[in-house]
Amino acid sequence: MASNASSDDAKSGFLHLNAAVRGGVLGGGAVILSIIAFAISFREKSVLVSVLLFINGGLIIAGMIGMAAQDGAREGSTLYSTTGLGILLVALGVVKIIITRKK
Repeated sequence: MASNASSDDAKSGFLHLNAAVRGGVLGGGAVILSIIAFAISFREKSVLVSVLLFINGGLIIAGMIGMAAQDGAREGSTLYSTTGLGILLVALGVVKIIITRKK
């Protein structure tokens, strides 16, 4: 019975997916929606979109720093790629502020 506990833990919890798939689906969806929001509001003057891009990117970066600090990040490529997505969102926020100030 104890040997089944490890296999049950891998697919237990929210949505019955393992942590890597769940993080990719939910986190990837948030990043894609942020990029879509930037694209839709590209020609419009909007401070709110830039603030939301900063918040989303900042939360992603903070989460990855927290994971690295806990030594829970055993896969360095996942840590670096996810942090890169956070940096991308912050950069889009900066671009959005520059576009908004020009108008």
